[in-house]
Parts: sequence; structure tokens; C-alpha cells
Amino acid sequence: MDRRLKESLDRIFFPRSVAVAGVSREQDSPGSLLLRSLLDMGFEGKLYPVNPRYEEVMGLKCYPSIESLPGDVDLAILSVPPPAVPGLVGECARAGVAGCVVNTAGFSETGREEGKLLEAEILGAMEGSNLRLVGPNCMGVYSSRGKVALFAGMFPTQGRLCMISQSGSLASITFLSALERGLTFDRIVSSGNELDLNCTDFLEYFLEDPDVEMVLAYLEEIRDARRFLGVARRARGKIPVVLMKGGRTAGGKRAAASHTAALGGSSEILVGALRQAGVILVQDLGELLDVASALHHLPPAGGRRVAVVSSPGGLAVNAADAVEEAGLELSSLAPSTVETLREILPAEGTSPSNPVDLGFGAVRPGVYARVLKAVAADPSVDVILAVGTAPASRKGDPGLLNAITEEMVQAKGEVVKPMVAVFFPGSFLATQFLRLHSAGIPAYPTPTSACRALAHYLGFHSLRDASPSST
Repeated sequence: MDRRLKESLDRIFFPRSVAVAGVSREQDSPGSLLLRSLLDMGFEGKLYPVNPRYEEVMGLKCYPSIESLPGDVDLAILSVPPPAVPGLVGECARAGVAGCVVNTAGFSETGREEGKLLEAEILGAMEGSNLRLVGPNCMGVYSSRGKVALFAGMFPTQGRLCMISQSGSLASITFLSALERGLTFDRIVSSGNELDLNCTDFLEYFLEDPDVEMVLAYLEEIRDARRFLGVARRARGKIPVVLMKGGRTAGGKRAAASHTAALGGSSEILVGALRQAGVILVQDLGELLDVASALHHLPPAGGRRVAVVSSPGGLAVNAADAVEEAGLELSSLAPSTVETLREILPAEGTSPSNPVDLGFGAVRPGVYARVLKAVAADPSVDVILAVGTAPASRKGDPGLLNAITEEMVQAKGEVVKPMVAVFFPGSFLATQFLRLHSAGIPAYPTPTSACRALAHYLGFHSLRDASPSST
């Protein structure tokens, strides 16, 4: 990566000083929320509110302009009306500011000529300076270590994931939803219209950090597709890049054009090239988080052979279908494993073959964990898909959801093979899902979602095993 670009991005994500233009005494104005986000994060550097109408905001001295600030500024966040943006960007350029986030919307994404002209004015104001710009029409950056946030209420998470999103709201939703799965971020960027810095700049920056575990992305347009593919190709089989591509359909392209001024090209050609570059493509936010959970929590698998363990018989059949429909393979259990399972399970209403149907056997304490351990010991099994619930209730535990969750966690302590859990769609399973993810067991609402995530996870590890650096 170009040294000057990296230095600029370092100062944007790890600033020693931040100016916020457009603050006010109104608590919920965008500028005030952005200033509060820095205070919530515990930002340790210099904070400079900017608004000529005030002398003090949130207990901090307020300055009339960027050029009146008493010290150097690494990052300036602009949340002002669109016509004021070019002038403030010019002030930032003259003051030697390293990076500028333009939170304001109302530019080329509107489709109106005045919005496009304002963007041209912004570029003119930057000309000849070292200033780099995020946005416009974006929420900016989150940096756990830099203590910068996209929105008020965020906090440092000490994670190793990064995200690039051309939608600010989707970035913030992902941050919150990922917490439930034990996924935490080091850095996130909401890149908006990408007038200057673009998704490829951020991808290259993140991938060159040896501490980054995975990069997630939501992109409506990849403006420099050739360079993006080249950067992604260098990470192929080394660091997962999981991409949710917006604007895949005619309706999606129209929505993207009015959202971030994205102009979709040939989706089919781009999708094929992305897959060849090793990028993992997903359809929606749920699948993005499903895949990230598997990649984050699971150790590498020895192959694609899956053993299904289930108490509900119908879900056992559904899981067997999902395994094969996802391009995975149902393992054939060894005769010795089948014999061990016969000794553990009741003779009636169960099946010791794959899928292993526990029936009412799952009601007895300890049986579920013993079955998981027996199946995991079979050399023909690479991955375990464990379907929870049992036809019983005990001490206010309907379906034995809590009991089976704890047996899965107990078995995980002795099982080195990858294991995922499936329960069923339901709003009252949050406690169990949190418990499983905290134990390193990705949990899913359906066998289909689990198997799709497993297929992507196994596909990435097959690339990793085939890469020259792994041999």
C-alpha cells in the first residue's frame, strides 16, 4: 500500500485530535450525536467542537472555524448543510487536517445537478493538499483502539474484525447484531458516496494489518473493480473477505443509485470475478453474520463430512436434506460408533445411524452430551450439526432448551471438531444463542442457514489449504 495513503488512514482511524463541525445545543442533532459518540467511546485526544454560534458545547470550548483551532487536527467530522461543506473542506485543506469525514447527505446520490456540482467543489477545495476524505453521505469511522465511533452509544470492543459499508445504518446494525454472536470489531468505515477514499483503499488497508482476522463488506458499487479484485486476490485463502453486494437486481440498482450514487454494472460478470478472487458472497445481513460466526468460532475442519445429531425426528430429516443441498456430505458412521450409540440410546424411537435421532433419549440428563462425544470420536466425521430441543419440559425449561444448551457446551469442552447448533426460529432463544456463541458454538435458527454458513466456511478453508503459504 502507498505509504502516504496508509499514514492518512492511520490518522483517520487512530486520531490524536478530532474536530466536529456542526455541533449544537440540540442533543439529537447529527453534529451533537457525533460529538457525543466520541465522548461515549472515551476518546483520549483533543476534542474541538466547531460552531461560530456557541462558546461551549457539552462542557467543551467551542471554536468558530476549523482555521481557528489551537492545534493540529488529524480528523475533522463535518455535519453541516450541503452548501457549507466545500468551504469547510477548504479550511481543512489549508489547516493541514489529515482526514475529513463528510457526514452530510445531499450530493450526487440525489441525482440532482446541484449535488454533483457541490461534489466537484469539494474536490476543488482539496486540490493540492494532503487531505483525504471519507464520504460524503456517510456515518464515518469506528475504531475500537482509536476510540472513534459511528454513532452515540458505541463502545470499544477489542475485536479483530473490520467492515466496509457503503450504508451507514447497515454498518451500525451489523455492529450491534454481531455482538449477540460474539463477533466484535476493530475498525468499521461507512464510506457513503466515496468521492475520494473508496472501498478498495479501505480493503487494502485492513488486509495489510496482520492482526485483522476477517473483513466484512456491504457494497452497492465497486468503482475500481480491477484494483479491488487484485487486492482481494492477495488475501485469497488467508483472510476471509465476506461481501454482501447490493444492487444485484434492476430494482436494487435503482435503490442504490438514490442511496449512495452507485451505478451498478454487469452484476453477473462481477460476481463471477469476485468468486474467482476468493471473496465469499452472501445474500443478506443474516447470511453475512452466519458466515462470519462460522469463520470466527470454528477451527479448520478436516473435510466436508457432516454428522447430524437431533432429538426432533423431523428436524433430523430437514437437516440431512440441508447438508446435501448445501453441497456437503452426510458421513457414514463407523460400525463401532453405531454400536456405542445403541448402548447410549433407548432401543425404540431412535436411530444410531446418521442422522442420529435421539428421540425421547434426549430427555434423560447427560445423553445428549454423550452422543455428541461419541459421534465426534468417529474418524469419518469432520463437522457436527447438533439440533437442540427435546419433547419434554423440566423445572420451567420448555423443550429442555437450557439443559441441552448446557450439554452442548459441556461436550464442546472435550470435542475438538467443529460443531454448530440449530434450534428453531423464535424470539425467546436469545439466552441460549448467547450461551452457545460465548462457548464457541455458532448457533442458527434453521438447518438451511447453518449448512449454507458451513459451506462457505469449508470453502474458505479449502482455499487456505491450497494456498502456497500453507504448504
